[in-house]
Amino acid sequence: MIADKITNIKAYPIFKGDADLICAFIEKDRQENLEDGRYELDGDRLFASVQCYETKERSEGMVEAHDIYCDLQYIVKGEEYIYWSPLEGLPLLEDRRPGADIVFYDGREVTGRTLLKAGMFGFYFPTDGHMPGIAVKESIPVKKIVFKIRC
Repeated sequence: MIADKITNIKAYPIFKGDADLICAFIEKDRQENLEDGRYELDGDRLFASVQCYETKERSEGMVEAHDIYCDLQYIVKGEEYIYWSPLEGLPLLEDRRPGADIVFYDGREVTGRTLLKAGMFGFYFPTDGHMPGIAVKESIPVKKIVFKIRC
């Protein structure tokens, strides 16, 4: 798991091939205020999902993880907690593979969290369970871009 300001993305070797595409897409959204949906950036290797929603109570969240894609979750507007934990020991709730790249786990015992504000990103490897979209104080609108990067 990595959390940082998007302005620092090029400092991470893991993003070497993708940082320019990610930054260009963020700039495109800044200029055009893109609609919710999926946007192809580099075939099935890298795509973006623009999402607008209201943050939710922690009790409404589930921990998720992915095998094929790593998540880079960038906050455009608003703020949220993303709870996270290594997957080891988390009880499985629902496995949607192979039809979808997502597995859900019971996150009631997960206590690790990161506060992401506008201009920040969180990066989650396949071994990082993460529960996004959690309200900091009360439910607020958030705009986020989730970059799915093939692992």
